[in-house]
Amino acid sequence: MTNILAALRGADLALLHRINQAWTHPWLDAFFLWLTNLNHSRIFVWGALPAAAAWWLRARRGWAARTMLALALAIGMSDAIAYRFIKPSVRRDRPARADIRVVPGDDLHTGYGFPSNHAANAFAGATVLGMAEPPLLAPALGIAALVAYSRVYVGAHYPWDVIAGALLGLLLGFGVGNFFLLRGGPRRRFP
Repeated sequence: MTNILAALRGADLALLHRINQAWTHPWLDAFFLWLTNLNHSRIFVWGALPAAAAWWLRARRGWAARTMLALALAIGMSDAIAYRFIKPSVRRDRPARADIRVVPGDDLHTGYGFPSNHAANAFAGATVLGMAEPPLLAPALGIAALVAYSRVYVGAHYPWDVIAGALLGLLLGFGVGNFFLLRGGPRRRFP
């Protein structure tokens, strides 16, 4: 068992170095730093996101409100479970805190790393959104995968951190989406 864990740690570290130091480009550095910190953007949080939500509420009314409730619950649950329960129990340091050199090195993220809250929240939201509006499933999961990848690219997480976060988000998103969206009768088709 010890050999298996050592091999997994070695593979995790090797993949981190490959993504963070070998598979890089200055344009990707700028893009992934922007993407990983999008939740700190005032234009996104206070402008684009509320505008999209308002348009969707106007166009889809009750279904959009129900979906937004499911989104808020799934993302809130994934964030709380990862941050309040799993991270303090596992106590896995992020690469930079474990004295592993990472570039470009995003300094905004502190605390424990396993699992990735960004990945958990992105996949929870993408799963619920895809269940509510099936044509959006592939693009939403694609964006969630980019968010998860960005966390390794900027050196904020090991690959297993984002994989665990993605699995947590998928499970919670499916559970909440199933409860709020699939049990509530037939869904209307996307216009």
